[in-house]
Amino acid sequence: MSNPLIRGFFTSTVAFVCIEMPIFATVMKQFAIHALYWATSLLLLAVIICSTGYRFPEALLLSTSLLPFAMLLRQMTARINFTANRCEAVKSLLFTLFFTLTMALLAIHLAHTAIRYIYHQMPTSGHGIPPMLLNPVFLLSMLVLLTTGDYGLGHLLRRRLPEADETITFVSDRQSTTLMRSEILYIESCDTEVWIHATDDRRFRNKTAISSWANLLGPEYLRIHRSYLVRLSACTGMDRDNVLLGDVRLPVSRKYKAVVQQSLKATSTNQ
Repeated sequence: MSNPLIRGFFTSTVAFVCIEMPIFATVMKQFAIHALYWATSLLLLAVIICSTGYRFPEALLLSTSLLPFAMLLRQMTARINFTANRCEAVKSLLFTLFFTLTMALLAIHLAHTAIRYIYHQMPTSGHGIPPMLLNPVFLLSMLVLLTTGDYGLGHLLRRRLPEADETITFVSDRQSTTLMRSEILYIESCDTEVWIHATDDRRFRNKTAISSWANLLGPEYLRIHRSYLVRLSACTGMDRDNVLLGDVRLPVSRKYKAVVQQSLKATSTNQ
């Protein structure tokens, strides 16, 4: 250990492991819980499909064929920002539902064709797809139910496991930068670039549009102005036209004022 380079590398490695291992363990715990949720949901959906005449392995194949589109629906709806433009958000939601429903129907047809190819014919349910599986209301209800359950589970885990803090990686001044989500206090848009304001008075410059940051950071962050996106839990109050983050005062535009007041009131009530 006499070589300072080796000693420095060893020290950095130990420090990295000590810091990152608890975070990694928590993330893996969250992943395992979500995986268990999806596996259980698929088994229950397979049991429902069995009532239409399929054997359980066949029903499991059909339910599994819907998994990618349920997860796709979950990801696409999470990126819809309802606080900015309600009309555009509703249009995006309707398009997302229509797209995932269409793809789910296609997946059902492909899975049924695969079952017929394996068994040459359907021993118990005939050659056609049961009408229930082609019912758009049934399929959409299943997809929305799976998505809602995963969203609720994620919300519950974030409350029960506050140490599980997702990292955000971005490019600042041509260098890759990684921050914990909780370290980001607010985003400020300045013409062709944005500034990421973090804890300990740190600032990082980035080229990603503030609307993209809103989708990336999720509902925990609130748009208060066309130039500002703030973390709700970091807000310490609000006066007539500004949101307060400690000593920092950020302007609130009239477009977002009602939503900001309602969101801050709900946050203070929950706390």
